[in-house]
This record gives sequence, C-alpha cells and structure tokens, in this order.
Amino acid sequence: MSEIVEGLGESERGRIERLRAEGHFFWIDLCLDDATPEELEALLDVTRDSRRPLLDFERGERPSRRFTASRQQVVFPFQCYIESAPGEAEAPSLRSIEVNVLVHGDYLLTVHRERVSLPGLLPNYNAEGRSEQYIVYAVLDAMVATAFDALSDTELVLEGLQVRTTETGNARVRMGTLRAISLRLTSMRRQLGPQRGIFERIGEEIGQVENLSKDNERYFERIFEQLNRVVDGVDAAADSMAQLMDLRLNETMYWLTVVATIFLPLTFLTGFFGMNFGWMVGRIDTEAAFLTLGIGGSVVAAVLIYMAIRRRGTPVEPDQDAVEKLLTKLRRPLG
Repeated sequence: MSEIVEGLGESERGRIERLRAEGHFFWIDLCLDDATPEELEALLDVTRDSRRPLLDFERGERPSRRFTASRQQVVFPFQCYIESAPGEAEAPSLRSIEVNVLVHGDYLLTVHRERVSLPGLLPNYNAEGRSEQYIVYAVLDAMVATAFDALSDTELVLEGLQVRTTETGNARVRMGTLRAISLRLTSMRRQLGPQRGIFERIGEEIGQVENLSKDNERYFERIFEQLNRVVDGVDAAADSMAQLMDLRLNETMYWLTVVATIFLPLTFLTGFFGMNFGWMVGRIDTEAAFLTLGIGGSVVAAVLIYMAIRRRGTPVEPDQDAVEKLLTKLRRPLG
C-alpha cells in the first residue's frame, strides 16, 4: 500500500510535510477528535468549503448536500462496516460507520467519529507500479467490500432462520430477531442507496482532480457497479425477510385456528348441557350418563380434530398412471 499516516501528532505532522515535499502520495486516517479546521488548512490546504462537509457529522444533511468538488479536491461521505460488540446471538455483528473522504492530488484523507484504525480494518493492496487513482480506488473498494460482508452476515442469519422454520419440533423464530434483521436491512438500504445515487458523479469528479495520476483503467465505474450489486443484494435479502415474516405470521394464524377449532365443539357442548330442557334434566341424572355424554363427547370431538390435522399433514401419493399419461402427451410434440 502507499504511505499511511494515522493521527496528527507532532511526528505525524512532520511526516506529512516530508511526504508532500517529496511528492509521495499517501493516505491519512483521522478520528474527528484529532482533526481541527486550522490544522487541516495549514497542513493539508483543505479549503473552507471542504472543511464543513468533511468535519460536520451532526447536522444529518442529505449525502448530496455533503458532496463538494473542485479542481483541487473532492469531498464526499462513504459507509464502512466494522465489528461491533456482540449482542444477540442471532443478530448480525457488523455495524456501519460514516466516513468522510477527501481526495486531493497529494493525498487521500478519511475522517470518522469512531476511534478506530481504518487502515487496520481494511485489506492491504500492493500499489507498487500503480497510479494514485488506483490507491483511492483500493481504499473505496475495501470499504464497499465491508458492506458485502455485512450483507453476507445478514443472509447467513436469514438462512439459519429459514432452516429452523422447516425443522420439526418446537423451533420458533423470535419476532425480536426478525425485527433486528429488518432494521439492519432498512438501515443498509437507506445508507447505501443515496451513496450509489451520487457516486457516478463522484467518480467523474475524482478523475478531474489536478495532479492525481491516472491510468487507462475505469476504477470508479467498478465502485459504482459494486454499489449497484450490494444494493440489489440488500433488496433481495429484504424480499427473503418478508417471506420469512409471512411464514411466521402464517404459522401463528395456523395454531390460533387449531386452538379455536378445538374449543369450538367444547363451547357447543358446554352451551348445550347448560340448557334446562326437561328431557335433558330428567334423563342425565347419573354420573355415568354425564361422563358418557359430557366428557366422552368432548374427547371424541378432540380425537376427530386431531385425526383431521394429521391427515392434512400426510402427503398424497401421486397417481402413477396419470403421471405416465401426462409425460406421454408432453413427449409427442418433441418426437
């Protein structure tokens, strides 16, 4: 990878000045608490228009409002996913952080609120003999790759839940887990959708930055295509999530129907025996008659309902003769 500088301590400031004087392209990774507007202006020539979108994480502005571009530098927001503290066992473990990126002809600058080392989280790339645009592409591509990792984690959780729904026994899908996954997918779609929407122009503006060496590769078109793929993957996972929630709801409605069906004849029997007909009062006058008609009738009704439920779950064997006739008809046009 190119030279990497983390923080703005005294030694880091001297190193930045030396790298710029020698004409080396480098990557600076900063936590927001370590960056002041004055230092950025004096040390890195960050303009006033670029400092506001680069350092302001609190306003909650739309991504399109936080994108600025000039011939000297381009500033834009980006998303990266890092490991979070373990929570619920079935919930995805990666969380998103917002990274503001500045591309200059001399360096690449990333700023984030979380006190983490972004270069330590992203894979290294061999930049020997490659252009400075490739270095910018490598960092952005690594951050997009973390989005694919987060999506993969979510899909693995969904797959596990889908397997559990097909298992026999008392396996149940917790609604809290479903809500957590749904919230994760909604959050990813909200974050990555606008990022995809503006990145095509961002790629064009990066290509116009002065003194940023380039080659014939279309690096930023690849980033745009990757963003399209990850957003499509989020949408596909959301569809699977909706199907899983429908299955969970159908299962709940099924068991509610079973319980209601069991108690329906019981309610009828209790209502029937609660009527003061002369015939009934005069003839059900022994313990044996009560047990036979009252308890026995309820047991018979429950057994009949249970047999109907078992028969509903028994697969029906296909008529082999009918299947052979159908296959014969289908083969005739092909002959």
